[in-house]
Amino acid sequence: WRSILEELLTDLGFNVRACASFGDAIGFMRKDKFSLAVVDLSLKGTVALNLEEPSETSNSEGYQLLENARALGIPTIVVSGMAEAQEIQRIYTEHSISAYIEKQTFNRSAFLRAVEETHAAQQSTSELSALTEREREVLDLLAQGLTNKEIAEKLFITTNTVKRHLKAVFEKLDVHTRSAATAK
Repeated sequence: WRSILEELLTDLGFNVRACASFGDAIGFMRKDKFSLAVVDLSLKGTVALNLEEPSETSNSEGYQLLENARALGIPTIVVSGMAEAQEIQRIYTEHSISAYIEKQTFNRSAFLRAVEETHAAQQSTSELSALTEREREVLDLLAQGLTNKEIAEKLFITTNTVKRHLKAVFEKLDVHTRSAATAK
């Protein structure tokens, strides 16, 4: 599994760090910054780490990796042999994972799509984090369909100030239209 995941992730252009143990995985997580983790919860002694994370040596160690990835803000995909609906739901809820791929029904295309969607969502989140609090407020109101005048009235600022904030938002998000900014 580690080889398959490593190959797929490398083909997508990721710099893959594959880990063979919990210790390796935790060590990498503590000293490097990763944009994605792929954790195998049920394959003992193997960890597949994509640009950051590995799979784990035991279920409890895998859950510890999931918790560390969540705490560090690393988007995570789980690949596992476990297929119990209740356990899968618990993992999504408690560890805020991006995707859960069951080994029994593993599909390369579905895995690649999950990786691409997770990576794209992370990039969007990173772009939005560059906005100031006021710029986020203006963008939120813009996304609600308000005009510059309505945004100004709601935030008790002038329409020129709204325009200045929108210009900054457009530059930071690298967009040129209101609809493109709203989409982000």
